[in-house]
Amino acid sequence: MEQFISEEIAQPGRRVPQVMIMTMIISFITSFSLLFALMFCISDLHAVASSQLPSMELVYQATPNKGATMFLGVWLWVVYIGSLPSQWITSGRIAWAFARDNTAPTAKFFTKIDSKLDLPVRATLATFIFVCLCGLLYLASTTAFNSIVNSSVLFLNITYVVPQAILIFRRRCTALPPRYLNLGRFGYFCNIFSVLWIVVLGVFVCLSPTVPLDVNVMGYSSIVLVGLLATVILLSYVMGRKSFEGPTIID
Repeated sequence: MEQFISEEIAQPGRRVPQVMIMTMIISFITSFSLLFALMFCISDLHAVASSQLPSMELVYQATPNKGATMFLGVWLWVVYIGSLPSQWITSGRIAWAFARDNTAPTAKFFTKIDSKLDLPVRATLATFIFVCLCGLLYLASTTAFNSIVNSSVLFLNITYVVPQAILIFRRRCTALPPRYLNLGRFGYFCNIFSVLWIVVLGVFVCLSPTVPLDVNVMGYSSIVLVGLLATVILLSYVMGRKSFEGPTIID
C-alpha cells in the first residue's frame, strides 16, 4: 500500500522503496517460517483439503488441542481486523486517484478531500459500498464470488506488470529519471521475469480446478478479466480521450 500514499510521505523517492523492500523481506521470513512449520505438522492432508475451515483444521493437527486452536483462530481474526485500516486507506486512495484523473462519470464528486479529516472520505465510502456488494454476491452465487476473489490476485499482479512492460518497451535507461534505487541492468531482468511470470500465472489462474469441466465449480476468472478490460476500454473511449488529465508530476 506504500505506493498509494506516497504523495503524503516526506521524501517518497527514498522512503517508499525502502518500505516496500522491508515489507517483502518481513513477509518472506514470516510466511515461509509459518508455512514450513505447518507443513511438517500435517498428519491428514485429506482432512485439511475437505474441511470447511482448512486453516483451523491445519492448526488443530499441529497443536492438537481444541483450546489452542480456538485461541490461534481468534488471534488470526484479531490480526485480520488490525489490517483493515491499511486496506481501507489503500482502497480509498486508489479510488481517489482514479477519480482525480477524471477517468469515469461523476469522478469529480469523489475527488473531494474532507477538510477536517484530511481524507478522501467519499472515495473511501464508495469502495466500502462496493466491497459490501461483492460480499453480498456470496449469498446469490458462491461461484461468481469465488471467481471475483480469485481474479483479484491476477488483477493485482497485472497492475504491477503493465508499467514494467512499458519500461521494457521504452528502455529503462531513457524512461526513468535519476532515482534513489537504481538496479541497473539487473532491473531489466526483474522486469522481463515479472512479465513472463504473470503471463504463466494468468493462464493457470484462469484454468478450471476440476476435470472434466463443471459449470458449478469451473473457473470464471477469464470472464471476469475480459469484462473488466472491456469496462476499462469503454471508459477510456468515452471519458479518457476527452477529459483524462493524468497525475501532476512535480520535480
